Amino acid sequence: MTVGALSEICGPAMSPMVWLRPGHVGYIGPELGVDPHSVSVAVLSVGLHGPFILETAAHGDVRTGSSFAPAHSVHRVLAPEGWILLLFVDPAGAPATAIADEMTVTTGPYGLGHRREQELVELCRSDDVDPDQIFARASAGRAPVADPRIERVATAIRRDPNRIYRADAVAANLGLSTPHFLRVFAQRSGTTFRGYQRWARVIHALRDAADGRDLTRCATDAGFATPSHFSETFHRMFGLSATALLRSGVRFDLGT
Repeated sequence: MTVGALSEICGPAMSPMVWLRPGHVGYIGPELGVDPHSVSVAVLSVGLHGPFILETAAHGDVRTGSSFAPAHSVHRVLAPEGWILLLFVDPAGAPATAIADEMTVTTGPYGLGHRREQELVELCRSDDVDPDQIFARASAGRAPVADPRIERVATAIRRDPNRIYRADAVAANLGLSTPHFLRVFAQRSGTTFRGYQRWARVIHALRDAADGRDLTRCATDAGFATPSHFSETFHRMFGLSATALLRSGVRFDLGT
């Protein structure tokens, strides 16, 4: 099926898009032929033209209309004949459980069948896609119960991702033991302390590159030691290279 035909399905003026927001990152478009990957944050996938295949190493291939993969779970979505929604949940925006709780079936760590699946499909087919509305409906509009200590740490990481944050130093600053801090961070954010730092660096670099800056410089400014380190991290997280994504013709919505 051609991109033109898929555009008619998903909205007459629709083109593949990526958006980046403080609380979520999303993609609407054709499946890009990614390799199995492990994202540092949770991701909701929705088929916009019927079911897709959720491919997992431990649980085989699952045919579903929507799936929820927790952080660090190796998987990929196969939808060669239809567009998909991929909604990556930044722990700074809401706990992953806000979306996980909307799934009606579980297979191992994966959730299947979002309660508002059809509504999400219609929102993605709209001529005027609203990323924040998609995110709100995916999480049922529930406000996160934030831990102010963890939120301050996450905010600092997002603001200055190229800085090296040591768990022991951060924990001491919060008056916590290192093991307790790491447990609380994982419980509240749905990902690991190191995983969130990787996520923040990758998204920082992608935002700058989408804004027209040199990708190598973007990677360095985001805190990656070398361009190859960034490339390996990006591919491991998304299953394709940053260059391939930037050259795929997607439209970037960077918000404000």
